[in-house]
Amino acid sequence: MEAVDGSELCHYPPLTHSCRSRGSSCCAVTPLTSNDVSNSSNAWSHVYSQSKANSSRRTQCASVAHSTDGLSSSVRRSRYRRAKKKQTKQLLLLTEIVLLSDHVPFSISYIEDEIIVFDGGNLSCPPISPPKTVGWRCHHVSDLHIEDDLRGDIGLTFRRIEGCLPFIHLPRNTSLDIIGRCGLKRIYAALQACENLRSPLCRSNKKRVFSDFGMAPKYACVGPQVSRNSPKVHDHPSFMEKLPIHHWQSLLWLMRRAKESFKTIADHQVISHIHHAKNAVPFKTFTTSNPQSTSSKFFGGIAFGTNVFLRCHTDQDFTMSISQVFLKGKASYQLNDDVIVYFCFPTLGIAVPLRPGDYLLFNPLIPHCISSCCRHEDQIMCVSMYLKTAIVGLNDNSLPLTPYQNILADRYV
Repeated sequence: MEAVDGSELCHYPPLTHSCRSRGSSCCAVTPLTSNDVSNSSNAWSHVYSQSKANSSRRTQCASVAHSTDGLSSSVRRSRYRRAKKKQTKQLLLLTEIVLLSDHVPFSISYIEDEIIVFDGGNLSCPPISPPKTVGWRCHHVSDLHIEDDLRGDIGLTFRRIEGCLPFIHLPRNTSLDIIGRCGLKRIYAALQACENLRSPLCRSNKKRVFSDFGMAPKYACVGPQVSRNSPKVHDHPSFMEKLPIHHWQSLLWLMRRAKESFKTIADHQVISHIHHAKNAVPFKTFTTSNPQSTSSKFFGGIAFGTNVFLRCHTDQDFTMSISQVFLKGKASYQLNDDVIVYFCFPTLGIAVPLRPGDYLLFNPLIPHCISSCCRHEDQIMCVSMYLKTAIVGLNDNSLPLTPYQNILADRYV
């Protein structure tokens, strides 16, 4: 592994370049620290910042729509009180993982230049092997620190990066309560139906999807998508036209529950950021094929696959994303279920263990990936919910900005 060159440390927020531990003795768990988060730099949000095209300026406008510039002092005080109230809730519900000094960092060049994957297999699971045409660097999840907390009322997080928590692993009781309001069979059926409609998806090399050796990855993305051939944003990919309405409703339920978990625990400034962005720019979010149905409030797309794992990568997403995992064939989930997969943050030195039904809220600008499954015999469905920055820009440079959008975009620095 390459050593970190000092010039590379500016590519991500400074604290993103934490280190990889070589054992659990290098880490400790403490209560979440209380920092002033009233002034944050949107470290979780990707924006097309270099272009003056209308679509790019709309993303800049949306990014600063929550700014306190021009707001009355009473509104500012109200926002500050809400932010402190949310932080108090986080202090009660989350434990902060603290990495100590004996670490070896992953360099930016190593992350960007190599195909890095993580093997989550236990002792009885055969090691993962690359496809014939791929040369990857494989690490076992034990190369990262793994902190597991079986208390159902406590979640996990990491120190703030530019005022924002880089990830939040929801308390398991909260996750189980959210998914308990809809039958797991309905969720399994809807996701399986989408998989069956979709031919194998090929992502770019930087976001390559892998599966068990010799098997084609089964991976699909649904929800609004920008057109590559016209200045449009489609409501959903064409293959979804064949999906029965009851499966659509299950997917919308899944998206709404993700929003619920998002609002429950995310930093106040993150929620305020996406709320005011949606008011400033009428971008599309996930909805069903029924025009009378309501849409998701925050998230645009759902990506999912069975027994897939990804190369370590970042995403051009406008807000925090959510991942959730399901274990096919399991009728109900319990507090002490076995870990089935890990969500890895190599530049933080952490692998977060996930049990069936767990929610993980994370910053998509921090290098991340899902590991391979822990047990070879399991059928694991990994689901991610996100909002692409391209969707926020509306994908139409011929569409002029409104006067208000122009004012906001001019504030972007």
